[in-house]
Amino acid sequence: MSVEAVASTREAVLWQRFSALLATVPPLLDERIRAATGLNHFQFGVLEMLHSQSDRQLQLAQVAKAAESSLSRLSHAVTRLESLGLVERRACDEDRRASWAVLTDAGVETVERAHDEYQALMRETLLDRIPPEQRENAIALLTALLPGDVAAECHAIDGA
Repeated sequence: MSVEAVASTREAVLWQRFSALLATVPPLLDERIRAATGLNHFQFGVLEMLHSQSDRQLQLAQVAKAAESSLSRLSHAVTRLESLGLVERRACDEDRRASWAVLTDAGVETVERAHDEYQALMRETLLDRIPPEQRENAIALLTALLPGDVAAECHAIDGA
């Protein structure tokens, strides 16, 4: 067997594992987050992202880029979060075309109430499976897998 064939076989296995991850983990996250909060993982992720900001707000375009989401999908999610009183939209003074997503006090309570369940979920699905000494490499690898503009927006939001 040639080196190329072995590499192709291993590359196929790598792709299969990646595909299996994409097929199984998102539904698990949705199920667990929905049980804890009534929200899907994407909606809760928006709340978490806003919660991580010192002023509890981000421009919708920033959130969409960091979440690798269209503005349309994000707008639907924010509309749902608004209807639940968890987020407010505010006009951007500097750019009339832009809007801010602002976490409300009820949104803060939702994030904090789900904190323990979310932490347990993060531990079970990722953190406890990666040895601490390999986590920086895992961050670098996962970031490298993101489209460039998404990685850049994630860096901007998380301060990396």
